[in-house]
Amino acid sequence: MNNKPQKRKSDGADAFHTSRTTLPESEQSHRAVTLQDEQVRFLYSSLPVSIIISAMLVLILVVIQAPVITSALLFGWSTLIGSILLGRAFLYIDWKRSASVAARSDAHRWLFWFRIGVLSTAIAWGIGGVFLTPSDDLGHKVYVSFILAGLSAGAAASLAIDRISYIGFLCSILIPQIIFLANQGDRISLSMSIMDALFLLFLLANAHKFNLQLKENFYLRQKAIENESQLHHMLEGSPIAAYITDAVSNQVLFANSSYISLIDSTPEEVTSLVPASYYADTEIYKKIMETLRKGDTITNELIELRSAGDRAWCKWVLASYFPLKYQNKPAILGWLYDITDRKLMEDKIAHMAYHDKLTGLPNRTLFIDRLKQTIADAERENNVPVLMFLDLDRFKPVNDRHGHQIGDLLLKAVADRIRGCLRKSDSVARVGGDEFIILLPSVKTKENGLDIAEKIRQSLSLPFEIAGLSLHISSSIGVAFYLEYTKDEQELIREADIAMYHAKANGGNSVKAYRKAMQTNQEAGSTEEYLSS
Repeated sequence: MNNKPQKRKSDGADAFHTSRTTLPESEQSHRAVTLQDEQVRFLYSSLPVSIIISAMLVLILVVIQAPVITSALLFGWSTLIGSILLGRAFLYIDWKRSASVAARSDAHRWLFWFRIGVLSTAIAWGIGGVFLTPSDDLGHKVYVSFILAGLSAGAAASLAIDRISYIGFLCSILIPQIIFLANQGDRISLSMSIMDALFLLFLLANAHKFNLQLKENFYLRQKAIENESQLHHMLEGSPIAAYITDAVSNQVLFANSSYISLIDSTPEEVTSLVPASYYADTEIYKKIMETLRKGDTITNELIELRSAGDRAWCKWVLASYFPLKYQNKPAILGWLYDITDRKLMEDKIAHMAYHDKLTGLPNRTLFIDRLKQTIADAERENNVPVLMFLDLDRFKPVNDRHGHQIGDLLLKAVADRIRGCLRKSDSVARVGGDEFIILLPSVKTKENGLDIAEKIRQSLSLPFEIAGLSLHISSSIGVAFYLEYTKDEQELIREADIAMYHAKANGGNSVKAYRKAMQTNQEAGSTEEYLSS
């Protein structure tokens, strides 16, 4: 097991993610500064379009009004507003150049100069609306009003983020025009003045509503950022491994130091991985994702994790998963509680309960369970299971002469040799001092079963080199075939036991297959009593 020290939390996790915290007592001031910064960014980003549109309208207005307005007046006004627009263009270039390095405290300065530019432009347009409108030409009068109304409508939307800007711009453009038209003395001009006044009120009300919506949306975004920041702090301070992934790509968006340590990774590596790569069974991960996409949650799922690289490790966790919104998109929060030590202890206890302490082979309880399952499978699939009883010859003299320690080492060596003769699907158990029972779930023919028994007998007849001693023993093996004489598991055990005693009675070191002709009235030894108790 490769568990990295927790120092990773301090030297790596900070480089992985940054979070912005807001103290409750300073929340309003923090929001004010942030809102001002947002206002500056929004206003300046739309400034080039505003300058281009204004310049085009200036050109169009000068061309249309040239027949009815003196050239000197047109030149003077166009020079004035052109200079203002040029100054605002240089202001934008300066902001763009310094925006990447400007401190947040400079936002008020940039906003101030933007407002100056907006008011200057509006005043220039207001002057143009008065001096470039001929009193005796209704068509040109309507045309100028139309241009000013369209310019005001566009400004109401683009400047709505800043109340001072949109109020100053709308009033500076339309109020002079309203007063000018009202003083013309004719009913059409008066009605146009009233219409412009109503239009001004409508634009102010609409811009105010839009301003409130923009601010509300901004505060909601800020609240989401603060919530994510609080979530980061909560998860980072948790001893339980936690991560957040994109619900679509499954890429890690956030991981706390406990998770980074759990998967033996680094803050730089963790963002490029998909959690599924650490699941021992990827099908489990797929099922989890399917459940989460339905909006359901998963709690306390036992998951086995394994290393995906060269550093081999295996860990067990209790995993919980929750769908959520993160960075304005669907995401998944995963909690992984490391229970590796507890799982290993449980496995050890379970192994001790079902295995022989000395040899590590299955004990009576586990073997009987496997025998029952094998018989159930045989009835369904028409297999032929084979059961063998094996008793060691001349083991007691070795044990008496060299002591129990050598006897125990010999039994372990016997277990290893028996396992070496079997297939992965076969089972062997120790059921007594020097007695073993072997189960072959299926053989093609009766001869195959006897061949395996003979292979075991020959293997055990070879000398054992233990602690500098050369020990010679042998074995007596009884073999019984399921369905040959019985379909009952207890009867199968009894048949193998009887066959083993016949092999023993005939001098040992032999293999005997059960036949009905064998003396069934012979008292079966302690093995049958042990197994069937």
